[in-house]
Amino acid sequence: MNRIFNFNQTFYIRIPILISVIFLSLISLLILKSAGNFESEIFGVMFSRVQKQILWIFIGIFLFIIIQFLRLRFFHERMFFLYFAFLFIIILPFLSESTKGAQNWFLGFQPSEIGKIIIVISLAKILSDNKKRINNMIFLFISMLLLFIPVLIFISQRDLGTALVYSFIFIPMIYWSGIKPFLIFFLISPILTVYTNLYIKIYDVNSQYEGYPYILLVLFLMLNFIFLVRFFSKNKESYKYKVFFICSYIILNLSFSYLSIYSWDYLDGSDSLRSKDLKGRIENFIIPSLHEKAGGWHIKQSMVAVGSGGIFGVGLGEGTQVKLRFLPEADTDFVIASIAEAFGFTFILIIIFLYFNLLYWLLFYAQRLSNSFLSLLIIGYSSILFAHMVITLGMAVALAPITGIPAPFLSYGGTFTLTCFSMLGICNNASNSK
Repeated sequence: MNRIFNFNQTFYIRIPILISVIFLSLISLLILKSAGNFESEIFGVMFSRVQKQILWIFIGIFLFIIIQFLRLRFFHERMFFLYFAFLFIIILPFLSESTKGAQNWFLGFQPSEIGKIIIVISLAKILSDNKKRINNMIFLFISMLLLFIPVLIFISQRDLGTALVYSFIFIPMIYWSGIKPFLIFFLISPILTVYTNLYIKIYDVNSQYEGYPYILLVLFLMLNFIFLVRFFSKNKESYKYKVFFICSYIILNLSFSYLSIYSWDYLDGSDSLRSKDLKGRIENFIIPSLHEKAGGWHIKQSMVAVGSGGIFGVGLGEGTQVKLRFLPEADTDFVIASIAEAFGFTFILIIIFLYFNLLYWLLFYAQRLSNSFLSLLIIGYSSILFAHMVITLGMAVALAPITGIPAPFLSYGGTFTLTCFSMLGICNNASNSK
């Protein structure tokens, strides 16, 4: 036990972090009273969702305190064991039935949530131990592989939201490690290529959708052209390196372009229900309002809820979208829209401020740390929280794809709430280190 815990160490709970968590949790309990507060059974006892959320919050606080006595170096030493254990647990949902179309639950919990803690530890270990190799493209691809494997598993489980959140982690962590800016664009460009290709393919089939895919394509090509010209003319690397980099850049993007088109044609031509379901999810991911009977309905009702809330809201429990159950997932995925309808835009600004305050102080504590591994842990967990914040806020007003992910400390959910408290517990522990 002495290897894992150190009960002699003293710690301080960072008040700025605590303030944001307390207020967000109180807002969550307040909105859950009107948004889907039905009862369910736990060990033979009936609990409402508010009561269960209170239970998760108290367990989360207990976890937060226990984590302060963890010896974080233990994670660094056992990184490879933790990573392979992580791969094992995220495969377990394949043994269970799908839930709401996605196969991401096993025995009542989501392994991907626990995996968020482990994947950040794995990347922090690799990046902190190899800071001198951070600008080596081969090393970067090996590091990406750690993230790419679980992302592929989540996509095959039709859990695109989790795959997107995991993808958010890598760029902030390598940026914090000191990577050269042009390499960041090199890594982002295949994602932009795939998105542009799929947008055009989906638009061609669904021509009734009002969009401008070819303008997007032109803008994307211009962006690539400007980047390559500036890299060749402004960068101080050797001539051979520039030629090698540009050739690699072109080959990488062409490869991803071909793979995206080939994969989409395969899904489009497949008759299996699994392929059709994945294809529909990708379509709604790229163009959220495309299918009104699927994700488009969620977007439309969310927009109505946000609009009807106005500046100061219609009052708790008075909104028609939530009260009459027109808004799907009002207490989880679209809790932001529920809050906007009840309390208005003013309250959403308060939530944004609380989120900003949380992220600001996490970055502040990360900057003060001289230990690269601990600093990267904070950056990784901040990136996960930021991804959830941006996507859930964006979903409410059709600025982000419908991904089925919750809002930190606002949405109902046991596994996710405990994961958020655990991540902040590790951040608080790391901030107390010297």
